[in-house]
Amino acid sequence: MTATSTATYPTAILGEGLELRPWDEDLVAQMARWGERGFPYHAFDLGHLRDPVRARSDLARAKEAGPHRHFVACEGDTAVGRVSVNLHDRAGLYLWAVHVPPEHEGRGVCRRMMAALLAWLEAEYPGPDFVLTTNTFADHAHRAYHSLGFKIAETRWHYDRPLAEQLWRVPREQRKAIEKHLRFHNGRWEVRTHLMSRPQGWSAPA
Repeated sequence: MTATSTATYPTAILGEGLELRPWDEDLVAQMARWGERGFPYHAFDLGHLRDPVRARSDLARAKEAGPHRHFVACEGDTAVGRVSVNLHDRAGLYLWAVHVPPEHEGRGVCRRMMAALLAWLEAEYPGPDFVLTTNTFADHAHRAYHSLGFKIAETRWHYDRPLAEQLWRVPREQRKAIEKHLRFHNGRWEVRTHLMSRPQGWSAPA
């Protein structure tokens, strides 16, 4: 199977004490009840799924045929994280929407979820590098990515619409915590972002 093929979802991806499942109604309902981080991580918050119309729309989008695969990481029947991958990105197998809610932090869910997905992708889509982007203020996420072999390939300024829109609304004391990662350029806010990559076949040092 190549990275340019369109595959169906696996029933589940098992590994690292987790089960990565495609979105379904029960998992969407669980994600709607997750705790939220708020600014500056608000783009990952899923409170909008409490709206039945938005929940149905997001679930339908997550199940569409196409290049993206959307997974929810579960411990038993409990949803503890989520991650998506674009199989057809020109840069490689592009990981995005990597999200663990605050109540499930501190147990390595992000690292374990990513490790399970990377192993499945290496088996099903051999060849392309793994790539992701992350805002430079996301130190906690960076530790997980580095532990899995990701390295910074490029650092650049990026227009992040949800973040930029919120920057006009939050008081300056909230903005100050990430101020060194921001610039106001050509009439809009931009955030410094890392492009990170990892080749397939990487293994942790002994």
